[in-house]
Amino acid sequence: MEVSTEKSKIILNSMSNTSADITMNGEMLEVVTSFKYLGVTLPRSVPILLRSE
Repeated sequence: MEVSTEKSKIILNSMSNTSADITMNGEMLEVVTSFKYLGVTLPRSVPILLRSE
């Protein structure tokens, strides 16, 4: 499987950690403040709720 480093981005969902150095294939991935998922733009500050059943 090939993964495009140009299309791959990272988003931080942490108030204390404001930076990340994540590389893929020797290239640093871009940090973004929001992203679009299934037509909805999600900002970095959206709380993520985890449920276990």
